[in-house]
Parts: sequence; structure tokens; C-alpha cells
Amino acid sequence: MQRNSLFSGVGIGLLPPVIAHVLPMLIPGILSHGFKPLGLYVIAALINLFLVRYFYRRELEPTARGVLLITFALAMLLIFTKKLSLI
Repeated sequence: MQRNSLFSGVGIGLLPPVIAHVLPMLIPGILSHGFKPLGLYVIAALINLFLVRYFYRRELEPTARGVLLITFALAMLLIFTKKLSLI
């Protein structure tokens, strides 16, 4: 697989949200310390946005676009599954 591709960006972009989803299952006490599940997803999205900036600065545009694509797709999925209101 090519390093600078849309698919590698999608793979890299999936890592922080998957970790945010699995982390409360692996460490059950993490949510009792004031962290909310939605907060973990926000942190994952921020990590992805920093990755996008990094890849654009390194002129790896296809990889950055893959990370950005998965970030927005998962944000929309989160909005629809958690029935969050934008207004």
C-alpha cells in the first residue's frame, strides 16, 4: 500500500476514534473520573485535526484528505447515533 494515499489517511484517521471507543471498555474507571464518552470522541477529533495539519504541512495531501474524510464521517455518525442537536 502506498504511504501517501487516501486509504492510508482513512486508516490513520480511524485510530483515535477507535481508541476513544475501546478505552472505556478496557479501563472501566476512566468514565468515573469526570470523563464523558462524548468528551473522548471530541479529543479523538482534535487529534485527527492535528494530524490533518501535520500531513498538509508535509505536503501529503491525499493522506490528509483521508484523515479529514473519516473525521467528518465519524462526526456525522456520532451526531445521528447520539441524537445530538446542532442548535
